[in-house]
Amino acid sequence: MIPDLEDSVLPDGVHDCTPEEVAARFGRFQRTDRRVMLTARLMAYLDDARRSGIVVAVLIDGSYVTAVEEPDDIDLIVVRRADVDTTYLRPFEYNATSKRMVRTTYKFDAFPAADGSVELAERLAYFMQVNPVKHSGLTSRTTKGLLRVLL
Repeated sequence: MIPDLEDSVLPDGVHDCTPEEVAARFGRFQRTDRRVMLTARLMAYLDDARRSGIVVAVLIDGSYVTAVEEPDDIDLIVVRRADVDTTYLRPFEYNATSKRMVRTTYKFDAFPAADGSVELAERLAYFMQVNPVKHSGLTSRTTKGLLRVLL
């Protein structure tokens, strides 16, 4: 379940949710159709990630999961199975986990990491920080939460 925003951002922690909950909460029309368009691309990505068979979860961040009416972006941490050898990915697996391909296809910044890895812990710690320059007018908080969709 997605908690209420605190001072315009998600409360600290990783909050598990379904794609449907994400769409219902953050994908509605506000001043423009920007959120609707971002949500459509996010749902398409989540479908592809699920079909890849190697992505176990996607963590969602960016201005999309804030109170901003017209979010700039969605940032993703793409968590792949720990046993996956990234040297031998099939094209559809590569497309679901590659920074370049996610950026090209869906226009999202994606940061892949293996489940349970130090890299994943570092990415979580980084993305849970509020950028004081970028979000100075949005929130007074220094930390925030993320959404996690389990696939």
